[in-house]
Amino acid sequence: MDVRLDVFPSGRFAGWGKGLKLGVGLLLGATLSACGDPDWQGTDWTKNYQDSFETQISARASAMPGSTDGAYKPSADGTPNSPVAYHSPPMLSYEDRPLDENIAGSLELSDYVKAIQVAKLEPWISGPGPYTLFAIPNAAMERLSARWPGGLLAPANRGQLVHILGYTIAYGKWNEAALRRAIQRNHGHAIGLKTLYGDLLGVEVSPRTGELLLENAAGETNRLWGKSFPQSNGVLYFTQDALLPIPTVKVSAGRKHGHR
Repeated sequence: MDVRLDVFPSGRFAGWGKGLKLGVGLLLGATLSACGDPDWQGTDWTKNYQDSFETQISARASAMPGSTDGAYKPSADGTPNSPVAYHSPPMLSYEDRPLDENIAGSLELSDYVKAIQVAKLEPWISGPGPYTLFAIPNAAMERLSARWPGGLLAPANRGQLVHILGYTIAYGKWNEAALRRAIQRNHGHAIGLKTLYGDLLGVEVSPRTGELLLENAAGETNRLWGKSFPQSNGVLYFTQDALLPIPTVKVSAGRKHGHR
């Protein structure tokens, strides 16, 4: 299922906001260019979506899952032996910030964020979207990377890296409620979300636990870790493992009827 929304979907004054943003962007770009700072040269301020006038400002945030608490091992006599003993930093997802900013603030997604940068997929999750991101945590990324000689981030494996990460980015704004409604409309059967490179990512409700499960074309499944997190340009999920895209194989007429 492929759901696409307009680039500027919020409010009646989207056209006015776009024009105002363009004027302010050009003014800022000209001012900064005049300063001679090379770091600002070529910046396209008209696409600074995370601070756009179309983004509704919100103070709401939710704590993202992490495993830093479990990594801390107290000393035998009970005396603190690490700063973690005093404080485990919260990793917050802010509803008025885009996907790329929120995942960059998660220690649990540091490997995934690095992989997104290597694959050069940041423009998609930093733009207006909307996209639903099924981010892979560090432990799962490490297991996945070990399956490729030299690691998945090696230049020789860039094609596979881009395809795998593209399978974690689905078109549309799919929070839990939207997914369950779509599955219900499909008579309880799994639905398919169109991902960045056209592969379908299946989502179904587990008949045993009632939780949402991700599924590829080979029937392999992946569980979600916690709830969904609203973003200014979509929705963020944490997964518990990595799920690989499986190319859809067309079945010939002979095979379809059981002939060899």
